[in-house]
Amino acid sequence: MSLKNNKYLKILSENEKSIIEGIVLSLVTALAITAILTGSFKHVSDINFVKDTSLIKVIVIFVISGILAGIIYHVKKIYAKLIMLAAVFIYFILAAYVSSGILSSDIKNGIGQICFLALSAALVVIAFLYVKEDVYKAQEKFTISDKSLKVYTLLVGLFLLAVTTIIGVFKYEAYTAPTFDFGIFAQGFEYMKQTGLLKTTVERGHELSHFAVHFSPIFYLALPLYFIVPKAETVAVIQSIMVALPVIPIYLLGKQYKLSNKVIAVIMAIYALFPATVSGILYDIHENCFLTFMILMLIWAVEKNKKILMVVFLLLTLFVKEDAAMYVMLLGAFWIASRKAKLKGLIFILVGAIYFVIAIKIVNSFGYGIMDFRYGNLFYDQSKGFIQIVRVFFTNPGYLLTQIIANDNAENMDKIGYIITMFVPIGALIFSTGKKYSRYILLGSVILISLLTTYIYQHQIEFQYNFGHIALFLYIIVMNVADMKHKKRKTLLVSSLIICAIMFMGLVMPKVPRYVGLYNDKKATIEKFDKAISMVPDDKSCFTTGWLMPHMSKNLQVYDVGYLDENHKEGVPEYPDYLLVDESENDVESHFAKYINSGKYDLVYDGDASEGSTKIVSLYKLKK
Repeated sequence: MSLKNNKYLKILSENEKSIIEGIVLSLVTALAITAILTGSFKHVSDINFVKDTSLIKVIVIFVISGILAGIIYHVKKIYAKLIMLAAVFIYFILAAYVSSGILSSDIKNGIGQICFLALSAALVVIAFLYVKEDVYKAQEKFTISDKSLKVYTLLVGLFLLAVTTIIGVFKYEAYTAPTFDFGIFAQGFEYMKQTGLLKTTVERGHELSHFAVHFSPIFYLALPLYFIVPKAETVAVIQSIMVALPVIPIYLLGKQYKLSNKVIAVIMAIYALFPATVSGILYDIHENCFLTFMILMLIWAVEKNKKILMVVFLLLTLFVKEDAAMYVMLLGAFWIASRKAKLKGLIFILVGAIYFVIAIKIVNSFGYGIMDFRYGNLFYDQSKGFIQIVRVFFTNPGYLLTQIIANDNAENMDKIGYIITMFVPIGALIFSTGKKYSRYILLGSVILISLLTTYIYQHQIEFQYNFGHIALFLYIIVMNVADMKHKKRKTLLVSSLIICAIMFMGLVMPKVPRYVGLYNDKKATIEKFDKAISMVPDDKSCFTTGWLMPHMSKNLQVYDVGYLDENHKEGVPEYPDYLLVDESENDVESHFAKYINSGKYDLVYDGDASEGSTKIVSLYKLKK
């Protein structure tokens, strides 16, 4: 019998594509399952793991899982494809979580972990794209009713509230929330409660209105909650609430744009898992946390033509901070350029510009003025301020482009890492505007606030400067998704969700056990800190250091010794009633020696060092 007529070769020829696909799927599934079961995801930067792991064990797991995957593929292809995707996804989720914080140092790359996460997400997306039709087919019968979507919205909000509250509260309880900036606002709320004024004694080393730094009357909106529970932890919870609340305008905007419940649910999940959403709370509370909710509600009010709500949320947005006027003006410019609401757009630009000038004058009148030094890289004359940027734009626009990728430290590549983190997860959704180029106006905030400056904190996801960007990103996403064809919409949404999930697991989720663990590990130290603080009356003046100060926020005469003016400004005591010393601080001697060696103080608590333990905290009281 000739080879041409061989029935086995004929079968092989007729099923060539299916056989090759089955082999490839089985190999990929086996590789992912083997990596999971052997625990290699814990050692992504350790070459010695290969040497220390039994080769026989690897082969056995690989062969068995590969055979099982092949059998499943032969019986039901769709199951095999979904299992392959699940295995790849689980492996990279685990690798992302476990690799947190070690990759950058292990591979000598300042943005090593971010790059690893981006590459991992890309591989999962490739796996998804290969089996996407089967994924879509598997979820065809799955529907989300209006009632279910409302429940889902509540659950996403509660998830964000829980994650951010755990991080914020345990960070505080573990004495890892410093004066800058948790202590500033914890004491600020206490000042508002006791005096009605938003003041602090620690923001600039003497009693001062916060309005001397930022014009943020929005804090008064949250004051009733602090009145109900007047504790420093409440301040962290206030920020958590503001991170959770944007699920409401996302729901409303989705309905306004007639998106399906499934699509709204995915966009909401993308918001929750977008790395910058939760990361914005990691350096404690700031007024910026109000921006996402206020801006999105303002957008919804404009889209629905609800004039009263539009005025309310316009004012609330502006009250967040003086530079919130920029978001308002960008929205106005977009509405004019897109012809969506030209008159309202013009009004927004005028109101934003006028408010910005007024807010700056208020800040200047209180004393310190806006911190334009952060844009020093754009000033050819450091004494002339922001107006120079306009001249730079017209005279040397290429220079502005270089500053978008310029870093304050060539080794860190911090801005490149920031761009990857902000745009890789949702870039496909943002840059799929078709010919709706006016929507790119809304990207102006991330360029102006975060990319043009070399001030490092403004282009890090761990800081508060991204809350406004996130609101505008979501607006672009909702509009773009509403314009997409059904197939493209599903593909881009699921791909973005996958990337967000991988990056969330690597950059955000490890923070939850980290701060809970710190609290549990430091309980003995915390008890001594708490005991020392309890011995300082709230109505007596005290000098202390950054980790202890936030826990004394009810004291309106507490000062962070690290930020005191050398000559002590008016109102700051030359010799305070108490000195609360964190003995673990390296600069204790330089900050407190002058007072301790003056002979004016008695040591009243030594942190129980007499029991044989290392001295952790000391409390000194001014002699009568």
